[in-house]
Amino acid sequence: MQKLIDTISKIVPSTRYFTFGLLQSSPVWKLKYPLAVIHSLHRSKTELTTIHFRELVDADGKTPNTYEDETLVKLGTNAAEAFQYADFIALKGDANPQIVFKEKNEKDFWKKIQNVDHIEATFDYTEFTSDEDASKVEFDLREIIRKRKEVHALKEVGFIWMAITESDSSKVFEHYFGENYKCIDNKYYIGWSDKLKDINMRYFVYTPE
Repeated sequence: MQKLIDTISKIVPSTRYFTFGLLQSSPVWKLKYPLAVIHSLHRSKTELTTIHFRELVDADGKTPNTYEDETLVKLGTNAAEAFQYADFIALKGDANPQIVFKEKNEKDFWKKIQNVDHIEATFDYTEFTSDEDASKVEFDLREIIRKRKEVHALKEVGFIWMAITESDSSKVFEHYFGENYKCIDNKYYIGWSDKLKDINMRYFVYTPE
């Protein structure tokens, strides 16, 4: 995990296009990695999604459990609303197996990724405006943690989150990550946990009104 944090820490202040820099730094990083897909076309919100899934679904409109890489890229371009994505994932090694999605219950909205042994960590980030304070940073952090924990397989996977903000958010990061956070250039707050499940959401720093 520390190598991942060191890489992020080195790249983010050096270029405004840090996403490109991260991908160039190592084949370990994968951009916009799908973590869940809609269970059926009944969950589709756009006609474009329906069009691009039409030949993939079964007679009941259920989406597949697996996809070829080329198909995932095409769907990500034309039907992105049908997926949940991590901004990045970091692989443990060279292996990047075909993703398997599966629903837990028949009426679930999402089919979620099942095989995560090849993933060392997810990495998401949010850029905040000058009028958004540390309470907004905490709100967004809790939202992404909650969303990731809904994908049960990810609870055993590492979690990294970065807030790009000019507001002092050190209390938020210390509360949720303990000593596992750093701030670069008074702007890039990076927090991490070796396992998502270890992040405690029981208490707030800024109690919601």
